[in-house]
Amino acid sequence: MNSKKYGMIFNTKNNNYYYDTATGKVVSCNDMEIETIDNILLEKVDLEEECSKNKIFGDFVAREKLFNDNENWGFLLPTRQEFKELVRGKCEQIVLELTEDCNLRCGYCIYNDHHKKHRKFSNKTMSFDIAKRSIDFVMQEYQGDEFALTFYGGEPLMNFKVMKRTIEYFKKQYPMVEKSFGFTTNLTLLDDEMIEYFSNLNELEIVCSLDGPQSLHDKFRRDLHGNGSHDIATSNFIKLMKKFYNKKAGRTLMVNCVITPPYTKEKLDEISGYFRAELHVPKEIDINYSYVDAGDMVFDYDRKEVIETTSKIEISPLEYWAVTDFEINGSNSEYFGLINKELARVSDRMKSDNIINGSYLHGNCLPGQRRLYVTIDGNFRPCEKVGNIPTLGDCFIGYDYDKSYDIYLKNYAQEYHEKCKNCWARTMCAMCYESSLNTDNNNLYKVEGICDISKQIIKDMFVNYFTLYEKNPEALKRALSEVEFK
Repeated sequence: MNSKKYGMIFNTKNNNYYYDTATGKVVSCNDMEIETIDNILLEKVDLEEECSKNKIFGDFVAREKLFNDNENWGFLLPTRQEFKELVRGKCEQIVLELTEDCNLRCGYCIYNDHHKKHRKFSNKTMSFDIAKRSIDFVMQEYQGDEFALTFYGGEPLMNFKVMKRTIEYFKKQYPMVEKSFGFTTNLTLLDDEMIEYFSNLNELEIVCSLDGPQSLHDKFRRDLHGNGSHDIATSNFIKLMKKFYNKKAGRTLMVNCVITPPYTKEKLDEISGYFRAELHVPKEIDINYSYVDAGDMVFDYDRKEVIETTSKIEISPLEYWAVTDFEINGSNSEYFGLINKELARVSDRMKSDNIINGSYLHGNCLPGQRRLYVTIDGNFRPCEKVGNIPTLGDCFIGYDYDKSYDIYLKNYAQEYHEKCKNCWARTMCAMCYESSLNTDNNNLYKVEGICDISKQIIKDMFVNYFTLYEKNPEALKRALSEVEFK
């Protein structure tokens, strides 16, 4: 019997395909070939015997160079010194956690008490000294020409004074770099003074959290007393569109809209229609549709209890609707942003006639290379999504290169190599530290349940990509050429 072969079979409405892990190739197959490949992957039949019995299949395998062994596969890692050189002076964005407080308690927020991986709400805020020290640390060795100063929370406008002071310090202290600014807000604390200040800044993006019409928005986006936030949030968003938004000056808006179960196409279209037709949000303002991740819990205000509404959902149907909409509307699709990065990953995947013996460390960034998240007390983490996983250093002692290399690269690769070496998805897996690291230092790499979800997502990505490729490959290519990974 040959050594085990790795790959994945998937189907569109029109064709059968086989993704070959060893080479990254995708080949179209007839029904007989798919059946044979399935049996090979399940180790029900021997590859060499099948190729010798069936000359057509044997020629097909030889021609496409499929089922090669890559038993020497491993993660591609920089050396410790290379890692230091790749990170030092390269960070082009700092995200300052201005506060752990928020005036809302949205039912799906990761900072609610029932989310164990993340910190809880508190009244702690970042001081100007922490903000200043963090900026100075990053900028002292920065080698680039452009830099982004961004803010997060909680609700960052609860600490507007420090935000404003930090922006003015950064502008004055570092005039040599081209600057951009940004923050995410629930809009409810925005006042005329703030709008006037923001309107005098160039290159500022405000990400606005809005979930659509009142009946949907207020279901989960409520204040500490259970009151809905739709009216004030929407009113202030309209003010921003009138008084702040100026694309030529780089003052831009983006809407972040969380779609909550039950998922229906009618709900998605209702939300889109509300933004575009009722609020008159222009097409150049992106609406980022997202959903509560599989397995996450939400607090249902109507039932007054925590419910696992998404626990039985593997993959949201939003992506299916986005594919259908793209087939009709092409790159003008309202929902293309739901799938564009996943499609680009399939298009740009590693592929070769030869064996792919190494792959990158899942979908992880090099921690601290492109962005650095700073908590209210000055600790450094890879980004705002990761929760209470080990720090990369802090604004007092700086970046701890050795600790970061050991935890996030060396030990990570050793632990996950054993899990991934026998997986067909190993070169396509995009899970990142947000889901692949635990907050328990004694079981840092013991994360359950993510592999099956990751493989299902990857399979759906291939189905979606080749469904669109079959219909109009040139339109898909043009649309993907505009995709940016930020």
